[in-house]
Amino acid sequence: MKSTGLRKLQIAGIVIGVTVAIYLIIKFLLPLLAPFVLAFIIALVIDRPVNFLVRKLKWKRVACTLIMLLLVLIILGTVVFLAGRILVRQVKKFIDNYDEYYEMLQDATGGLCDELGRSLIPTVMHGSIDVVAALAWFFTTLTLVIMGTVFLSKDMEKMRAGISNSIFRDEICFIGGRMKEILGTYFKTQFIIMSITCLICTAGLYILGNPYGFLIGILIGIVDAFPVLGTGTVFVPWGVILVVMGKYRQAVGIFAIYLVCYYVRQFLEPKLMGNNLGVSPILMLVSLYLGLVLFGITGVITGPIAAILIREITLRAIKNL
Repeated sequence: MKSTGLRKLQIAGIVIGVTVAIYLIIKFLLPLLAPFVLAFIIALVIDRPVNFLVRKLKWKRVACTLIMLLLVLIILGTVVFLAGRILVRQVKKFIDNYDEYYEMLQDATGGLCDELGRSLIPTVMHGSIDVVAALAWFFTTLTLVIMGTVFLSKDMEKMRAGISNSIFRDEICFIGGRMKEILGTYFKTQFIIMSITCLICTAGLYILGNPYGFLIGILIGIVDAFPVLGTGTVFVPWGVILVVMGKYRQAVGIFAIYLVCYYVRQFLEPKLMGNNLGVSPILMLVSLYLGLVLFGITGVITGPIAAILIREITLRAIKNL
């Protein structure tokens, strides 16, 4: 009886200790090391291609890493350019008809746009300072990520050797493997959902006769990737404005597209992540919610990571009791 009670206390202590440790790491340590964590992930992703270039070209690893990063940027730039050509055409078309749309909106809202515009001018001017600071922070972080990727890629073999000789080799390999699996599953899931959202929005808007369906569909798909925003940030105000303007048929169409996108995300996200990671969808749903509450926007990633790590580490520790 005494041994059973002691074992229960040990298990409770392990669960509480692991949970608190992971929470503190994600809450306080991860934000400080975020650029270098991202650099490490990128270095791991490009590790095999870099090794291939080193073998084939017989060049130094630093040079091959820079070539691989350049290739990635070129590929991303090409995709953005091709999509951007279509977006630019639709933006130009929108700008050409801006006065007409503005007058329609102003008539529908009784001149409210002018009042909002005058009240928002000081806010926008003040916000421009924040934008400059944010851009400076972004480029500083980007520089750190690129430099960190190069240096980490250069020392990848040394790090692997250090891990192989470490007394914590099994634990590091276990946690690293699970982290790789979790992150890969998360980004794959978000890409699938974002692509489906873009398709639903674009098709729905074209059915409604909107000439900017592709432009708006892409933008809403990107917005939907941010859980605090979501498709409702665009569709709900849009639908309300259409109701005010008396365009009830279009308003119903907009709300219908929103509901389809919303329920597709709610159904697919926990299901895809849970199935691929061997975790129940309800655990994924709870971890997503708790992640948002505890860690903010980044909790969409860190919430499931924390939940799975807590489960895996505690189970592994309990087996070793």
